[in-house]
Amino acid sequence: MKKVRTTTLSILFALMLLMATTLTAFAAPHLYVHIEVEEFINTSGETFNASGPAVDAGIVCPTGIVNDTLLDINNLPGGKTRILNVLKEFVCEDGSGTFNINLNVRLNLDTHRTTASWDVVSGSGAYASLGGSGTLVGMPIVAGESIQDVYDGTLH
Repeated sequence: MKKVRTTTLSILFALMLLMATTLTAFAAPHLYVHIEVEEFINTSGETFNASGPAVDAGIVCPTGIVNDTLLDINNLPGGKTRILNVLKEFVCEDGSGTFNINLNVRLNLDTHRTTASWDVVSGSGAYASLGGSGTLVGMPIVAGESIQDVYDGTLH
């Protein structure tokens, strides 16, 4: 009786291990993406261009427009840095859908450069189940007026 129980438990463990391995094999891969946007302060509707393996694999569209849908600004003590919580909606030019990215941005008021972390928080159409995260670096084009935002990260 004890040998049957041990054999049964061993078989169940092996099946669970096989299922876990199979599910991992079918999980969407995390593929690199690079997105560039020339942003104009206090406007929306700028063009984005995406490239990299995530675009090549069809995980995300290559072009579209980006809109600011939420902006929350906090000044840090000392007055040299602002923290911005920004929600951006990326609308794909090909009509395949939208995806929303939440950014936690650190703006240096002396240099007008930004750094940020970002996460995909929602989507629609082909991007309803899109996930991913990464970093952003923003370099001023015209200080206080425009900035070149570069997003790097992975999507799945």
